[in-house]
Amino acid sequence: MTNGLSLSSVLPTPAKDVAVCVVGAGAIGHAVADAIRHDEVPGVHLTAVLCSRSTVAETEHALEASDLVVEAATVAAARELIPHVTRLGKDVVVCSAGVFAECADPEVLVDGPGRVLLPTGALGGFDILAAAARAGTADARLRHTTIKRPTALGVEEALTAPREVFRGSAREAALRFPKTSNSSVTLALATLGLDRVEVVVVADPAATETRHVLEWTSPVGRYELSFTNAVDPSSGGRTSAVTALSVLEVLAALARGVGPGVVVVEPAG
Repeated sequence: MTNGLSLSSVLPTPAKDVAVCVVGAGAIGHAVADAIRHDEVPGVHLTAVLCSRSTVAETEHALEASDLVVEAATVAAARELIPHVTRLGKDVVVCSAGVFAECADPEVLVDGPGRVLLPTGALGGFDILAAAARAGTADARLRHTTIKRPTALGVEEALTAPREVFRGSAREAALRFPKTSNSSVTLALATLGLDRVEVVVVADPAATETRHVLEWTSPVGRYELSFTNAVDPSSGGRTSAVTALSVLEVLAALARGVGPGVVVVEPAG
């Protein structure tokens, strides 16, 4: 690989656990790795954490030693990791979903039997929205409004009131705001597609949290979902604290052999 990702730690892997390699040491990667280290996800074991300071050889060793890779770095890292990891026949959980906005067909990045898994991140309601999309999308409409502090959106002007800074498709939003539009991309891929989901981005100088509003209309029903998330203080206001937890939920679901969002009742232990 040529992206400079590298190995910062390698741990022994129990045979029965899902061996997970985390790529990225920022807000999401750090939180995910720490949770796995502290045994907060049963059936999952941390094999390595990759960052930008190690060698290509160490990176290759870490990927080979893992059953699954969590990408929590950048769009550039995801662009290279997805084909590489799927070619190895392994699954990759991708947090930088904005990478798919660069492709006319998202499947073009998948280069083997491995799968790409996208956590829902800062949003919810994917179950009912994806179900509604199954009834047909021709007459469906979906708008995703995001309200964040101006600095998280790269707005340096001193605003005195909320201001709409973007309105367009999920694809256009990801290309304009690659670090803050991953949830829009994941939502679009689960429902109407990158070019049909409308995204509105609002910079609010009074915002201390991040707010998301989803508005769906179709013959199946009308839904309005609202989410107000605390932000991870280490992310500069860009990342909701729940995002890392959504990654852990995906890992826990895989270890249980079910999908995220499925309620499992099982014997203790």
